[in-house]
Amino acid sequence: MARAPSPLPAVLDHAVITTQEVLAAGVSRSRLRCDDLRALAPGLWLRVDRVLTEREIVGALCRRDPLAFAAGLTAARIWGFPLPGVLADPVTTAPKQSRVVDGRVVHRPSGRGVDGRIHMARPSSQRRETALRWSRADGDTVRLSAARNGPEVRLMSRLRTFLSLGDVLGTGDLVAIGDHLVRRPRPEFERRSAPHTTIAELTEVVGRYEGRGARQLRDAASQVRMSSDSPPETALRLAMVAAGLPEPLANVPAQQVLEDGTTLDLGEPDLHWPLWKVALEFDGPTHLDRRQQGRDISRGDRRLHAGWVELRTTADDLRHGCRSAVRRVRRELLRSGWRPA
Repeated sequence: MARAPSPLPAVLDHAVITTQEVLAAGVSRSRLRCDDLRALAPGLWLRVDRVLTEREIVGALCRRDPLAFAAGLTAARIWGFPLPGVLADPVTTAPKQSRVVDGRVVHRPSGRGVDGRIHMARPSSQRRETALRWSRADGDTVRLSAARNGPEVRLMSRLRTFLSLGDVLGTGDLVAIGDHLVRRPRPEFERRSAPHTTIAELTEVVGRYEGRGARQLRDAASQVRMSSDSPPETALRLAMVAAGLPEPLANVPAQQVLEDGTTLDLGEPDLHWPLWKVALEFDGPTHLDRRQQGRDISRGDRRLHAGWVELRTTADDLRHGCRSAVRRVRRELLRSGWRPA
């Protein structure tokens, strides 16, 4: 019967470890061939009893190379940017699609496809590893501690990461990320009271940027607003404006003065048009909560009492460029006296 491998030293207490770390801890190279370790990429090993995450891989790469930091989509995922579709999915393996170039297997896409590899950068010469994407990049980097979400990592600052996505994402997706960066946080849920940046700072940084995607970034920055709480709300707002409707207010208090002089609190609609007394709410997963449903019904009753129309939307209304939501809002605005210019 095969003998169980000797325990690894406590200094190697990471899900992903490097060959350098193993040898520096006094462990023999032959120990890497034991069944409790699995090769991920040249010089990287997974402890099979641990959970593999993208951040664990990035942490190991940062420990191996003191100049390395996460960039592009990898940095965006670690920051928690609202990325669209599969781009939000953490990357833990090299893409399945590969090609042979000059006798080497490479994983970068051909043409203008989005590179699905973990993206790392360093300020000087690039490393030559095809399972990872390496770039040469300068700029602000931030060190995130291991306190909450895994190992310590280095990555591009939020604003530098936003700039790096200018030639990767469409304008609407960039606006959603810009809205995420400048929106007012909710301290009771997010443990912070200030936005990540301001519209003025975002606009200034984008205005100075001359790299790839600069024009699209400037277009997106001009449409960023500080009050959208989620990508669906951003998509709905942009769709309304693109359809020629008046730009709505987003997540700001709405009130109505009644005939007896009392002021009725109408909450903070996701989107609303106060001149025409139309409010639109996007019902995401949080609205399935029983207590939230009770609050929604009470708020809807107040708005009805004040003569407002409240429209409720779901993920189905985001399809086809939010066409059904736009149609419903247009109908109610016209009923309330709005006329296209």
